[in-house]
Parts: sequence; C-alpha cells; structure tokens
Amino acid sequence: MSKTLLRGELLLSKKILIVEDSFDLRELLGSGLASLGWDPILAESGRESLAKLECETPSIILMDKSLGDMNGFELAAVLKRHPVYKRIPILGTTAFPGCLVRQHCLAAGCDDFISKPFGFAALHRRLTQLVYGERSSTTAAAGL
Repeated sequence: MSKTLLRGELLLSKKILIVEDSFDLRELLGSGLASLGWDPILAESGRESLAKLECETPSIILMDKSLGDMNGFELAAVLKRHPVYKRIPILGTTAFPGCLVRQHCLAAGCDDFISKPFGFAALHRRLTQLVYGERSSTTAAAGL
C-alpha cells in the first residue's frame, strides 16, 4: 500500500483497482471515483488485473463477481494467497442479490461486499472504511 507523509501525518494512497468486465460501468466507476478523490486503475478481466498489479499497487480493489475470463471471487482467493497482494483489501460486488452471494464473497477472501446497484456515496464510504482499516458492519456481523 502506497503511503505518503504530509505535515507529519501518514496518508494512504487512494489508488483503486477497478475490475469490471462491463465497459460502461467500468468507465462510470472510474470517473465517478476519480471525482471523489480516488486514483482509478481500470481492468476488464482477471488476467488484466493481475498484469496491472505487477506495475502498480493500489490501496484497494473493487472487483465484480462476473468477469469474462474467470470468476471474480476465484480471483480474490488467488490474490489473498499472494505474499504481496494479500494485504490489499478487496470489495466484492455483483448484481446477484442474496446472503449466499455475500457469504461466498467473504469466504473467497473479499474483505467486504456491496450489492449492485449502489450509489457513489455508499461505495465511497465502504472503500474508505476498508482502506483506513475500519471494519464495516457487514464484515463485523459476519464475524470476520
């Protein structure tokens, strides 16, 4: 995780890897989060996200469950086994509703989950909680 010192305070980078196979949604998330102060890195597949991670280390990953080349939750499990990437929080997302999807997401290694559709305020709040080490109420309730 990239860190910066400003006036004696340690600040975490707001670099975010957005892994989303839908071009329109990926672009919308990138521009919307950029307007909220995030520095987006965009990837449309699991393979592309792994390639991007070799070049840049984000503070957090926003990952869709359904990707073109692999299941996003499978990718989360791979990342959580990696010696460097395992420290990067992952916020899983999908349009499939239900508590089973949430459980699969958390079991795969995602640190939290947000269901589509979501608003930018809720997404920003959840991302900030994960980057700054605050556990969300859903993660705490799940005992994780």
